[in-house]
Amino acid sequence: MEQVLERLSQEPWVRGSMIVSNEGMVVMDNVSAEIDRDAVSALASDLVTETTSALDEADMTAFTRIVLTATAGELVVVGCGSVYLVVIAAAGSEAFYIEIDSAARNLRRLAPTASLREL
Repeated sequence: MEQVLERLSQEPWVRGSMIVSNEGMVVMDNVSAEIDRDAVSALASDLVTETTSALDEADMTAFTRIVLTATAGELVVVGCGSVYLVVIAAAGSEAFYIEIDSAARNLRRLAPTASLREL
């Protein structure tokens, strides 16, 4: 999992990335000191909870990706089995979704149904 985050950190548009449990706990991160990792994980957890709830109420299937776009950049959340990949991205091209999706596929292979204790 560490290699997945390390590979993402090599991309110029990535400001940080983390793996977050369903409960919003940071499992692993690769973020600079200027980013409040607890605030980001809490935001990601709330986005997942509220989006999942709204989709359930609308009888829609689970989300694939949540993207929160702000003036300074984007927060991208991708479900990866028992964890979520959270990427803090600088404003820019949508081409970065290719790398995020690749990282998410690698995480799904590593922890498709693992419990937090196993990670």
